Amino acid sequence: MPGRTQRLCGVAVMALALGSVPLAMNHMSHSIWHDEAQSHFFASQSTLGKVTTQTLTVRPYPPLFFFALHYSLRLRDDEMGLRLPSALFGALSIIAVFLLGATLVDCPTGTIAAFLFVLTPGAFRYFVDGDAYTLVMLASALSTIYLWKAAHSNATGHWVAYAAFALLGLGTHTLFLFLVGGQLLAGVFLVATARPVAQRSFKRLAAVGGLLASVTLVWTLYYVHAGGDSRPITFSTVPEFSTVVSMAGMLAGPQSFYGLAQILLWGALLALGAAALYRDSRREFWSIAIMIGAPVVTVTLFIKLTLPFVAYRYSLMTFPLTCVVAACCWKLWPRRRLARVVAAALILAYCGAGAAFIVSAGVNTFGYQDWRSAVRYLAERFTAGDLVLVTGDTPLAFAYYWKGPEPLRSTSSPQEISAALAQALATRDAITSRAWVLLSNYANESLLVGRYTESMRRGEVWERDVAQAMESRSLHICETAAFQRVTVLEVRLSSCQQSLNNAPPMPPK
Repeated sequence: MPGRTQRLCGVAVMALALGSVPLAMNHMSHSIWHDEAQSHFFASQSTLGKVTTQTLTVRPYPPLFFFALHYSLRLRDDEMGLRLPSALFGALSIIAVFLLGATLVDCPTGTIAAFLFVLTPGAFRYFVDGDAYTLVMLASALSTIYLWKAAHSNATGHWVAYAAFALLGLGTHTLFLFLVGGQLLAGVFLVATARPVAQRSFKRLAAVGGLLASVTLVWTLYYVHAGGDSRPITFSTVPEFSTVVSMAGMLAGPQSFYGLAQILLWGALLALGAAALYRDSRREFWSIAIMIGAPVVTVTLFIKLTLPFVAYRYSLMTFPLTCVVAACCWKLWPRRRLARVVAAALILAYCGAGAAFIVSAGVNTFGYQDWRSAVRYLAERFTAGDLVLVTGDTPLAFAYYWKGPEPLRSTSSPQEISAALAQALATRDAITSRAWVLLSNYANESLLVGRYTESMRRGEVWERDVAQAMESRSLHICETAAFQRVTVLEVRLSSCQQSLNNAPPMPPK
């Protein structure tokens, strides 16, 4: 029977992984946004050497994901080619999450964890995004599997495999070093408690830890030298209410992409699963708690996350492991029929809600900014002699779709935007000249957090300040078009009515 159960679980997970690819491809038609445009810029360099140079000096960012993307764009240089590697790494991550659950617990738990993983909207969102997070989750799951095996067996092959997958993660995302730190702490705990004292040896763990620490140190020094983000991690802020709430937001963030119902279900699954782990094995419970808790705490403190800015993608590297914990809920009272029914109902409700959301998602559900529609709107109205001004880090996403003349650029300061525009228009005919201004905002990608913290309105306040700054310089906003987190403004020096009256007659059709 156990062999049959394993085969059935394996078939179900393989079907799920294979089915996730066409499902993801069906959701790849939305517009790219800034991060994806940056991924395209890096990966579209002519050689891998140039890809490496750009990723290390422009962002800076490890290059491994962009190597895969480089070859994908050679096959198909469009939105689908940009996103296909993420979907493929996501499908492999489903299998890796199953193997993680099977290794730490058993095959049924791994199967449940795989379904929870792919049917969480905030995780599936990165199956259809041209960024590195599905590869991060794949490296996280595989490295955790082999750390677990190595700590219990002390076999050289397991330690080598762990080092290889940890290096894969370090070469994919800068913040992966926080996960490696948590893994090594958990490794020390496991080696100290999983084997008898006579068989206890830390030599191979120390060798692997030294290798990873050396690589991390070299990378960190280069990262800081290249201008990468560096800031202190202040543990004194951990007890603060805002920090605690932010860490909770990081832990449950992928669920908040959908809504309150699924996040409540997730809380129940996670609590029951953690209780089952704690009852069955304190060693497993605390080792998993270290591997989840250490990176969540340090990433929250490093990024300086606040409730309005809980960028849950930074905690996706711990998400495979939290899925395994949640999947353990069915083991809390395995011999009590009512308890099994309750656990099954929670799992089915969670997976059903996620599946319904994903299947019914519209073209912009998983899109972050609709640059394609904004540029199409502009192209239909743009005429020779018009100016185009883009703000902040907009140019890459704008340039992906824009085929017209080079735009003016400005910082995101309302005063500087209006000053640049007034100066450029002052040299032209005040009656007929006009400019197009494209404004973008990065409101919190968590729909639930954005709703309750009003972070979605911050973009509106900034756009209002831009409009007031233009009015103070006698610039007239004649037309406004709003798209998903992108706004297009038509601006003139003269009044809109005067410009309309002096416009040249339309040619006959």
